[in-house]
Amino acid sequence: MDYYILANPHAGPGHGQQVTDKLTAYLTQQKITYHLFNTHQPLDEHRLMTDILAQKTRDDRIIIIGGDGTISLAVNALPAEKAFSYIPAGSGNDFARGLEVSLQDTIETFDNIHKSTPQTIYVLKYESEGLSGIATNNFGIGLDAAIVDATNQSLTKGFLNTLKLGQLAYLTTALKIIFSKKPFQVTVNGVTFPKTFLFTLTKHPFFGVGVPLAPDASLMDADIHLVEVDRIHLLGIFALIPKVLKAKHLANKHVHHMVDGSFTLEITSDQPVQIDGEIHQLKAHQTLRVTTEKRTILR
Repeated sequence: MDYYILANPHAGPGHGQQVTDKLTAYLTQQKITYHLFNTHQPLDEHRLMTDILAQKTRDDRIIIIGGDGTISLAVNALPAEKAFSYIPAGSGNDFARGLEVSLQDTIETFDNIHKSTPQTIYVLKYESEGLSGIATNNFGIGLDAAIVDATNQSLTKGFLNTLKLGQLAYLTTALKIIFSKKPFQVTVNGVTFPKTFLFTLTKHPFFGVGVPLAPDASLMDADIHLVEVDRIHLLGIFALIPKVLKAKHLANKHVHHMVDGSFTLEITSDQPVQIDGEIHQLKAHQTLRVTTEKRTILR
């Protein structure tokens, strides 16, 4: 059994290289055969995964090293029936949190992978006229999309990541966006929210570097969790933020939580969408359907 490693050395930033070096040194020491495929530019994951699938045998295993963006792109390039493993090396690592995978001990994570048996998890599958694919973390419209977009473009994020304060980058940007983001209307599974501020579909609890947006969500079942927050006055929003951080926000009357196996939605205005931290656009009056897809993981 060989290991085929798809690694993003730039994840973290730079943490991906450290994790990859530590793992490959350990594999060499243990005389475990591996084949390393490093990304060199954005969107390399699809090309590298295609190369891996062309070379590996049925008994070989795939390990993905990187952050939330890397795992999302790699899984999108991986056929649903193919098993994979994941070692986190990003700044957010929310997928790893959802899997309860160690964020610190690379060797422990690999040892668990090496002796593990296949498990089924469920990821989001989304489809509309102009947008389709798999989301390993979450699918958000409105506020969280604006936050992710602004955070990814911010120089502050890179600086705070070096200090291991990535969550602070998201929160700092969120405070700025809160003042400017306008509400929008969305109808989902027959329910209309006329003044939506935040709208997120997720398969695990976390958003924005460990924020427990949907505390009871799990990758291990087929339920999708929807969290919608109404646009309210600023004092109300600021009062809600610490409740979100403590996972106490779902009791608020302006926060709506729905759980279902699938969601069909439509918005009345064009809105930015974040899918696993990447920004897209959802057009007004386009129907979007979100379901789940089974995947096999060794962890």
